[in-house]
Amino acid sequence: MESAQKSHGKIEVKLFLHPNDHHRAMVAAKALNLAEREFYALALHLGSNQILRQAEDV
Repeated sequence: MESAQKSHGKIEVKLFLHPNDHHRAMVAAKALNLAEREFYALALHLGSNQILRQAEDV
């Protein structure tokens, strides 16, 4: 992919979660031994990859 060769920029993402969803995410992060910031970065990365793969199939 051409964009993978370009330098990476920084973006800021603000999440507004229901308290129950936040609690579930923190339980998962703790189980994976990840900090909150790392957990959400990984979740966004994995979710983005899944969306891009599905878009390629269309």
